[in-house]
Amino acid sequence: MQAEPVTVSAQPASDFKRSATRQASRVSRKIAGIALTLAILMWCFIASSIWSENEAALENGRIQVYNLTAAFAAELSLRFDSVDARFREIATILRAVPPGPQGLRRLAQEIPAAVDPGIDVRIVGPDGRLLFSTLQPDMGSAGYGGQQHFIAHRSDAAAGLSLDAPGPVPGTADFRVEVSKRLETADGGFAGEAVLLLPAESLIRLNREIDIGHRGVVVIAGLDGVVRAGYDLDHPDGSAGVGTDLRGAPYPDSLGPGSAAYYVRIGRFQGVERLVGIRRLARYPANVLVALDLNDVLGPARTHLWFVGMVGLGATALIGALSLLLMREVWRRTRREIELSFDRDRLALAQSQIEADRARLAETNRELMASKDSADAANRAKSQFLAHMSHELRTPLHAIIGFSELIKDQAPSGPGAPPIAGYARDIWTSGRHLLELINAILDISKVESGTATLTETVFSVEDLVRTSLISVRSQAGARGIAIDVRLPDGRPKVWADRTRLQQILINLLSNAVKFTPDHGRIVLAVRLNDNGEMELSVTDSGIGMTEADIEVALVPFGQVDNSLSRSFEGTGLGLPLALRLTELHGGRLELKSAKGQGTIATVTLPAGRTR
Repeated sequence: MQAEPVTVSAQPASDFKRSATRQASRVSRKIAGIALTLAILMWCFIASSIWSENEAALENGRIQVYNLTAAFAAELSLRFDSVDARFREIATILRAVPPGPQGLRRLAQEIPAAVDPGIDVRIVGPDGRLLFSTLQPDMGSAGYGGQQHFIAHRSDAAAGLSLDAPGPVPGTADFRVEVSKRLETADGGFAGEAVLLLPAESLIRLNREIDIGHRGVVVIAGLDGVVRAGYDLDHPDGSAGVGTDLRGAPYPDSLGPGSAAYYVRIGRFQGVERLVGIRRLARYPANVLVALDLNDVLGPARTHLWFVGMVGLGATALIGALSLLLMREVWRRTRREIELSFDRDRLALAQSQIEADRARLAETNRELMASKDSADAANRAKSQFLAHMSHELRTPLHAIIGFSELIKDQAPSGPGAPPIAGYARDIWTSGRHLLELINAILDISKVESGTATLTETVFSVEDLVRTSLISVRSQAGARGIAIDVRLPDGRPKVWADRTRLQQILINLLSNAVKFTPDHGRIVLAVRLNDNGEMELSVTDSGIGMTEADIEVALVPFGQVDNSLSRSFEGTGLGLPLALRLTELHGGRLELKSAKGQGTIATVTLPAGRTR
């Protein structure tokens, strides 16, 4: 009975692959979504932090420019208070001097004493002509009638101080700012104006003590937005950006007295982006601007921005890398699980095949066991039959051999005598050959059936060799074959069944004589090897055998020369019987041969049998 193979479908593994792939895709999308959300939240936090820090830096900058504009406005107001006091002294002097040349000489004496040294005081008449100058007495026909500040003083009695367009002093490197004020007669009429040319560097001095940065600037501007004086590191004399019109967004068009404003813009001069604070003086027509380089204001914040940005980029890269690694690990594990699923299916299929093969093998094994039992029974029956038949054949064979020998010896053999003696000799020879054949068959049968026993004694190997040679010496001598015997020193002895061992040696010698050509050579050698084992070797110079021939020769009734026209006689039992008897002694029989080069047959007995 043969089991049918079982086939396992691959559908479960395919279904698992699809579901695992979908699951891995979902997990990968979740990981990507979480990573993207974390990155967005992180960058929102970074942006908020940067914006907050930037706003804080701007607020600190506004506070700084607020304080600076307040300080510079206070200093400039004090300076204008001093100038206004000088104007009042000049007006008092003018009302006290008489008109004409004599009055001008008196002015030249009294006015310089009323102002600081180096300040040019000019007196302009009601018609706009220059009447007097302390530093430039020879002004020619210079007039102020068309200038804005003169027109304003003439038309408006409450104009107060006027901060006019600046300019360099001819013939000098000084940069001066014109400050003018209306002059009135005793009855309040227009009497002209007084003009003070003040060094621009004298209006503000705090800029030399306060660090406003490398590109910071302090500006004094009129209400018209035109720069009257500007101070920075490169222009401490107040000449920076003089005459520049600052109007235009985000410059405030109207600013109340004493109020302040802030804005950021790229400067009208130098082209630097600045944080600008502007404050209008409370009592005078002037604005004070403090402009700080925006890079200085936002420098720490921007440095922190770069740092936070780099950290953010690193964190984003880290999140991305971790997400990729995690997704790769998810897909790697998914692929591994898919492979394991297919492996499980293959293993299940292989297991089912193994189970089917196991069933078939079990059935085959049962059949083989039955065949073996049958073969063993047949072999035992054969051995018993052979043993019985051999015993039954021996009795008549012994009678035939005995009577043929008696007839052979007593029959007349002279000339003219009947050929009875020759017939009896042939009968005796055939009987002896048949008896030897039956004995060999009986011995092999006993060994194969396990009934053969050994009668073991200790005897000399030299005696064994001498008695064995008796059986083959006459045959070898008839063909001119020389037998060379080589024995070891010390006359070793062996513990074995002498009859069986002699039978082995005689069979090997008989084969050697049979297959050795006439006048050949045979060497019978006995020696002890390195392991203490005894080796009995028979070397001939016969026809030799191949490896295949050796296998045939060791099988009972095997004939190497199996053609119809055989060259050598024999039953094919000599070598198989020698092999079985050697193995019965616990030894081994080895044949080494080559075609046309002879054969070496070696019997090796265990070391325990050597004495």
